[in-house]
Amino acid sequence: MNVNREGHENEKAGRGKNTPRLLPLPWVIVLDLVLIGAGLIVFALFHHVLPRDIQTSGLALPRPTTTRVMTPAATTTTASPTPTTMAAGTTTTAAATPEPTETTIDPDSWTAKFADQFTDGDIIQTETEYRSANLAVTIQQQQRGDAVFYLADVYLSDIEQFRTAFASGVYGRGLTDDVLDIAVENAAILAMSGDYYGIRDQGIVIRNGELYRDVLFDDVLVLYYDGSMETTEARAFDMDRILTEGAWQAWSFGPMLLDQGQPMTTFNSRVDPDNPRSAIGYYEPGHYCFVLVDGRQQGYSNGMTLTELSQLFYDLGCTAAYNLDGGQSAVLTFFDQTVNQPYKGGREISDILYISDLGAN
Repeated sequence: MNVNREGHENEKAGRGKNTPRLLPLPWVIVLDLVLIGAGLIVFALFHHVLPRDIQTSGLALPRPTTTRVMTPAATTTTASPTPTTMAAGTTTTAAATPEPTETTIDPDSWTAKFADQFTDGDIIQTETEYRSANLAVTIQQQQRGDAVFYLADVYLSDIEQFRTAFASGVYGRGLTDDVLDIAVENAAILAMSGDYYGIRDQGIVIRNGELYRDVLFDDVLVLYYDGSMETTEARAFDMDRILTEGAWQAWSFGPMLLDQGQPMTTFNSRVDPDNPRSAIGYYEPGHYCFVLVDGRQQGYSNGMTLTELSQLFYDLGCTAAYNLDGGQSAVLTFFDQTVNQPYKGGREISDILYISDLGAN
C-alpha cells in the first residue's frame, strides 16, 4: 500500500516537473493566425490545384441566373359593362364575363424556337420516333461506305432533359451495368454509352450539375445550362471558367471531332482505325444528335475511322462533336430496346448519357 502511494506521489511529482509553461496570450494569438493561414492555403490547393476525386456524392455546382426555361404569362381581358332590362322600369348592369386566361410562351424559349418539332400535347411514339409538347426524337439507320450507323436527332424544351446516369446509381470505380439496364432504371427515352469514367482515375466528371472529379485527362466536352456545348483540348481547358459559365455536364474520353466546326484529320487519340463508335453532335442550344456506328462485323458494318466520323458530323451540319466510349461499349437504346447491333453483344460500362421527357405523365 505504501509502495503504491509512493509511486502515485512520484507520478504526480514527475508530472509537475514536466508541465510546460503556458505561452503569453499575444504569442497564442499569433500561433492561431499562423495555423488558420496554413489551413486556408491547404484548402486553396485542394480546391484549385490538387486533383480531387469526390466519391459517391458530387459537389453541387451553382446554376447561372439566366436560363432558357419556358416562362408562362397569364393575361385576362374584362368586358365593358352592358345595361340589361330585368323587369319593367328596372335597369341593372350585368357582371363582366372575363375571357379565358391565355398562356403565352416565351418567344426566346426552345419551346417556341422548335415549335414545329413538338406536338400540341399529344404523345406520338413509334419504333423510330417520339414527340410530345416538350421533346422530339427521331432515329434513322443510314449507311456510309462500309459502315452502318444510327442517327438520333434530338430537340429539347429544357436542358434538364439531357441527363446522365451511373451504373447502380452510384459514382465509383468498378461499378458497371448494361447500357439498356441503366437506361430502363432511369426512364430514358433515348440512351447511349457514356465516357466509361470508372475505368480511369483521371478525367473531368460533371454530371447533372454535380462535380465528381476535376482531374484533367484529355479533350473535354462540356454541356452548359444554356444548352451550348463546346469541346476543349486539355492544354486550353480552364476549370474555373466552365464552372463560372455554368457547366451542366462534362465528359472526358474524346477526342474532339470538329475544330471550330471544321472536319479534322489529326486527333488526340491513337484509336483511329475502323471501329464501332458512339459520339455526340451539337447544332445549337436545344438541338443535338447521337451517332452510333456499328463495326467489327464483316458483311454488315466495319465501323468508322475518326477522320470518317469527323467528316460525318461536318456533313450533318454540327458545329461541335465529340467521341465517347466505343468498341464493344458502343450501344444505343430507345425506350426498352437496343437499337444497334453491338459488337459481341456489347459490355457492361459505368455510365450513360440519356434523354428524358420531364413533362410527360
